[in-house]
Amino acid sequence: MPAQLGRRAGVPAARACAARVLLASAVALGASRAREAPLKLSELASGYVQEDDFEHYAVRIPPSSRAVKVIITPIFGDPDVYLSFVHAEPDDTTATWMMDGIGTEERLLRRQAADFCVGEPCTLHVSVYGYEASEFKLAVYNATDLSSGGDPPMCAPGCAEFALSDGICDGECNTTACFYDGGDCLVSHSRGTCDWRTRAGCPSSWIGDGVCDEECFVEECEWDGTDCAHSQTDEICHPGCMAGWVNDGECDEECNNEPCSYDGNDCAHAVSDCYHSADGADYRGQVSQTSSGLQCMRWSEQYPHQHAVTHGNFPRSGLGGHNFCRNPEGREAQPFCFTTHPTVRWEFCNVPKPFELCMANEMPHAASHGAAEPCTIDGPAPSGPLPRFRAACGPTGDNSTYGAICSRACCNAAEEAAMRCPADSTHRREYTTYTMDVQWSMLQHGCRSCRVYKHFFENAHMLRSPAGAQIQSLISNTGVRVLLVAGAILLLLLLAIICLLVRYVHARKNYALQTADVEAGSESDADFSASDEDDDGDGGDDGERAGRHTSRGRRE
Repeated sequence: MPAQLGRRAGVPAARACAARVLLASAVALGASRAREAPLKLSELASGYVQEDDFEHYAVRIPPSSRAVKVIITPIFGDPDVYLSFVHAEPDDTTATWMMDGIGTEERLLRRQAADFCVGEPCTLHVSVYGYEASEFKLAVYNATDLSSGGDPPMCAPGCAEFALSDGICDGECNTTACFYDGGDCLVSHSRGTCDWRTRAGCPSSWIGDGVCDEECFVEECEWDGTDCAHSQTDEICHPGCMAGWVNDGECDEECNNEPCSYDGNDCAHAVSDCYHSADGADYRGQVSQTSSGLQCMRWSEQYPHQHAVTHGNFPRSGLGGHNFCRNPEGREAQPFCFTTHPTVRWEFCNVPKPFELCMANEMPHAASHGAAEPCTIDGPAPSGPLPRFRAACGPTGDNSTYGAICSRACCNAAEEAAMRCPADSTHRREYTTYTMDVQWSMLQHGCRSCRVYKHFFENAHMLRSPAGAQIQSLISNTGVRVLLVAGAILLLLLLAIICLLVRYVHARKNYALQTADVEAGSESDADFSASDEDDDGDGGDDGERAGRHTSRGRRE
């Protein structure tokens, strides 16, 4: 009975403990949600974000909304935006959509999208990340009329959709409904000046400060002084094509022209239609119309259709500043493109069949160019997969930052480097060392979403320290593997020889014992015979003495 009373008395205590745990969890969850500032539809919010920091917002989307548009306008700095209906406080690893351009940006989200309003009540989570310290204007407004794909409506009489966020403050669009011309009228720019040309602004302090700023690399800003290795305009092959962009692995629209040699090999200019993959993932030809005859959009553009199929997200798929049909990573059945038609988002392209236009033993451009490109390329830094890898991920270890080491740019650069650097004997060791540092830094910050390191993350629990990671990397080296196999074979031979020697010694020992036993047996037989002879001799003497005794008795 006392034991039963004790257990019954413990039930309320256990329930109270569980209640306290649940309450603490609820408080923690509430605190997490409290970090997201509420933002109403059509409300223009002003904000400031520190460098490498976040500001979070939550927007309630009504069931009647068929589409929403997100717009951000920097007053100064360079803010990026991460969007998700699934994850609160999204970042580059959890966001469904990302806005990481320069200047004012827009993103149209339609309800047809897979992750649009996964449940009710529907909340759009918005995170503004400070690539550098930034002041901004943010708004999310109902764009239901755009979801049908019809002509863009006018937010105000005389204000067309394409006039928003074009860098010029148009009086017809300078209304609340048009969000002050998409932000153009929020910042005082004067046409023809450096600030007007870059929208987000190029402060005079940025010119000639030793850092090459894309915002300032325009003629109105004197090509950023000498920061981008250009001091005179005649050194520039084309306005906007920065030094080091040619042959850097990305097709840049500004460099895809004859004066810049069509960006070197980056834009696959004059490449044949030869490809091998059944889904056309390695197609690098120049078909630029859909099967119905519609013209393709450039992959670097976001109008009339916004999308996430960019070079930044698919760095090895031949995307960028051109409008040739592609199938990044085989995501569709065949090559496709986004169209310039306002109501047709994308269509497949009529490209030749695999191998159809290949010459004898011809290797597709995607394979031959990828295999030929070294880990580093001569030219202004960063140039080549390894320098871009370092530039994207930044310092490692205790000096690393979550915003850099866990960014999508870092993961993309790691995947690109993994394609080229292991085959570069000159820089392989350098690449391997930095790769190990990046892997451990990612573990340190708790980000494990980079697919190229999936095997490492799955087995990281077996590696107790960076020394373990070095051993793991050492074992993965082909030369070391050969040495280990050779060493294992020698060890087996040595063990076999030792076993033979042991058997030989054991056999010799048994032989010696058997020989000793035989000799001992012979000596025993000889002693036994001698003993018998002695016994016979003693019997005669006794008889003789007995006879003598008898004879003496008779005389007596």
